[in-house]
Amino acid sequence: MKSEVKNIIEEIINEQSMIVGRKIAEERATSTEIIKFKNGNIELKNDSNEAIIKLIESFKEIFGKASEEVCIEVLKKYKLNLNTISKNKFKKKQPR
Repeated sequence: MKSEVKNIIEEIINEQSMIVGRKIAEERATSTEIIKFKNGNIELKNDSNEAIIKLIESFKEIFGKASEEVCIEVLKKYKLNLNTISKNKFKKKQPR
């Protein structure tokens, strides 16, 4: 079963791909040094909010605020926001 972090990352990459193309979206993702692709599948170095934050920062660095807004819309679907993720940005979600 996929983690919520991986689902969010996949959705962000898919949304960004529609704007900048798949190749560039994947290049930005791999530039985080947390996300990589193997046989078309996403692999995470760690399954934490750090991966989401670094991915959003990577897109924002190149494409600006509009790109960040696309990512924020994805977070809203998961009832998350950037401030909440940032406050816990390097902590793993504790199991319930």
